[in-house]
Amino acid sequence: MTPARPGSPAPAFDVSLVGGGFRGLADLVEPGGGALVFFKSTCRTCRLVLPRLIPLAQAVEREERLFLAVAQEDEAAARATRDEWGLAYRVAWEAEPYVVSAAYGITTVPTLLLVDGAGIVAERLEGFAKAEYIALGAAAEQALALGDAPAILERPDELPNVKPG
Repeated sequence: MTPARPGSPAPAFDVSLVGGGFRGLADLVEPGGGALVFFKSTCRTCRLVLPRLIPLAQAVEREERLFLAVAQEDEAAARATRDEWGLAYRVAWEAEPYVVSAAYGITTVPTLLLVDGAGIVAERLEGFAKAEYIALGAAAEQALALGDAPAILERPDELPNVKPG
């Protein structure tokens, strides 16, 4: 499947939330876009990145938009990871064969996507490159009309420049 790249339409999806309920593309697009991040609990780069996305999640949710982390594992593992890593945003899960991940062309985690209010992928970050995550605040501000650009990374001086997924 072709990866969802900037400028392309975001594929439709529905995923189960940890604790019950569902979210999908319509929830991401209305009322103005949001963010998706795909991860696995066994991924060391995910462990580095996901807790540091809380400022972005707060900025997105402050504007009543959806920030959603999608775990490539069962609900129990996704819940345990959310709790262990202190993720203060919505976490969904999908079991193999990872249909939503396949629709987005996810080949490495973490992969973060910003989707604008028209349902178009505005940004895609794979793995971890510090410079890309530092620039993500301005990209999120523009793509999602967030007001002030959120500081994405807390204590960036403590982070490596690059860490593949």
